[in-house]
Amino acid sequence: METDSFFCQLLKQLPETLFQLIGLPAERASSYRFDSVEVKKSFRIDGLYVPKEAGLPLYFVEVQFQRLETFYANLFAKVFLFLEENDPGQEWIAVAIFPKKSVEQKQLGPYDDLLRSRRVKRIYLDQLSIPEDPPPGLAILKLVTAPLEEASKLVSHLMHKARVELADSDLGPKVVQLVEELLIRRFAQLIREEVRTMFQLQDIRKTKVWQEAREEAREETELRMKRDFVKKLLAKEVSKKEIAEMLEISIEEVRRLAKRSV
Repeated sequence: METDSFFCQLLKQLPETLFQLIGLPAERASSYRFDSVEVKKSFRIDGLYVPKEAGLPLYFVEVQFQRLETFYANLFAKVFLFLEENDPGQEWIAVAIFPKKSVEQKQLGPYDDLLRSRRVKRIYLDQLSIPEDPPPGLAILKLVTAPLEEASKLVSHLMHKARVELADSDLGPKVVQLVEELLIRRFAQLIREEVRTMFQLQDIRKTKVWQEAREEAREETELRMKRDFVKKLLAKEVSKKEIAEMLEISIEEVRRLAKRSV
């Protein structure tokens, strides 16, 4: 299963997933910017969470789905090269993600002190414990290694969440896309339509209910923007007639928007 680009996409679209994965509040993601960074044109960091405020640690994220006996040498080289190039005094935490423990490199002796420290978090997805109603990111990560029957239940849970709870936000389409892309990578022998059929994965972005919900959200956003615009212009003593001409709407509509702005 090709993983680097998918996990990069997952963490970029749902950055709170990292913090949920290591037992921290999802809200912590708002204090970070996610990047995929090249160090000295020789090392690429799968994911880097850069803090927006002082006092917070950097988070280095590396995903490894095939055993590589130089994995930790490579990971720590990236960490220390990045610190050397940027801020050697910066606090940091490295998160290593494996599908299962047997994929982790065998020779750990030279790295034992670091691996036992608070600086390193090791995640084995087949051991990942998620709540009964998991957030989308954790459910998608569990889907990576879940047996077929459990995977089907997780897909149903995620599609229900996208249709019902996330239908009026941008998060719904992101979840649908991430689930579909993961399943296509995991079941690489199947074409996209076969994967959709196998998991009853209807593209909810094309359903009438979804389109209506998205249209309502778009209209509400446009209305709110118009209200704010009218309010600002009225505060600057621009006449209702001039506002109507700018927005290409009737003066009566300007009056209605002005009343809603109060």
